[in-house]
Amino acid sequence: MKKLIGAAALAVLALAAGTAQAAPTPVAGVIVGGPGETTFKFSNLTEQFIGGVGDNLFGFGRVSQINGLFGDDFCVTSGCELTYTFTDYTVSEFVAPTPGAPPTPNDSRAVFTGGQVNFFLDDTADSNLETTTGFSDGTLWLSASGFTTTADVGPNAGATGTLFSTGTAFSDAEQIIGSGEGLLDITGGPAGAYFGLDNLITFSSEFQTSIPEWLLPVSGTASLQVIAEVPPTEVPEPATLALLGMGLLGLGIASRRNRHAI
Repeated sequence: MKKLIGAAALAVLALAAGTAQAAPTPVAGVIVGGPGETTFKFSNLTEQFIGGVGDNLFGFGRVSQINGLFGDDFCVTSGCELTYTFTDYTVSEFVAPTPGAPPTPNDSRAVFTGGQVNFFLDDTADSNLETTTGFSDGTLWLSASGFTTTADVGPNAGATGTLFSTGTAFSDAEQIIGSGEGLLDITGGPAGAYFGLDNLITFSSEFQTSIPEWLLPVSGTASLQVIAEVPPTEVPEPATLALLGMGLLGLGIASRRNRHAI
């Protein structure tokens, strides 16, 4: 009788196993957080300087950390790199001091519309932030587009866009410093289905003047976070539930017979 009860308990545990949170898992060659878990990406970037409404922001980045994994430790195979390009962010609002005026903290702000970000997985780690080469090599891993929201805090409060920036000396590429934040809407790529199409990625960045030898005048860092979708819990078919009910009924009958035999 105890063996039968043990088997029934195992069956119930097996039915509930689908709700357990999965461990970090490889997705299209990159180790990320499991379903329902946050995947955090930290990266270095370089980008173009923008100077007013209508300008287009573009740039390049290389992921250096995913959750607690650094370098190429987040790669399924060693020696790979995860890079990205961002394009088509158009300045819709721009406030900056007159060129030549002494910069002061938070004297500048910018709002962007649009935006496209594509991540690439490359088996050869050859991207170069100084020359902006090697960032779209390899295969597309994930694609996302800017998601429009309205800022509710800070100097850009009330503005609508996909990216919001604040900082100092936005009109001077040699003194510019600032930060940005926004949302991305997942649109495709091999990792897109795992993270969930139309799921949102939050990102923030810090930027400043690049070192003189770099091709693009602005550089910095960016962090991105996304929570992978949890697969729907499998509901047992009616026939499975009927069999489980019959089994439990049989256990009850056997229990009564055993009691009568004592």
